[in-house]
Amino acid sequence: MHAISRYCALATVLACITFTAQAEQAATLLQAAHVCTDESETQRLAINEQLREMAKALAEFKPTTFCFIMQPSIAIVLLEQGESYVKFSHDTKIMYTFPEYVHADNDANVFAGLADNTP
Repeated sequence: MHAISRYCALATVLACITFTAQAEQAATLLQAAHVCTDESETQRLAINEQLREMAKALAEFKPTTFCFIMQPSIAIVLLEQGESYVKFSHDTKIMYTFPEYVHADNDANVFAGLADNTP
């Protein structure tokens, strides 16, 4: 019984280590990425594509309290893939964007279908 509990504890630790290694992946933001600093605002925009397009147009004209346009080719670290948005880190800041603005590095692990694995 004691050996089984040790095995379960080891399996749990390995699962946690594996998840962390897969969750954080290097990536690049594409040209004129619509980025937000507030997760609640990002969730609200992710619900409706038309709302998201209007919010991006506004952010292109003038950045808002929570959202702005980030320049291309910015190296980021993917942290989590939500249902319709992405959580990432850049310069130790946590930010959010939408999957269409993220390009995962080719040599990194596939992260929820974001990586471009074309030869």
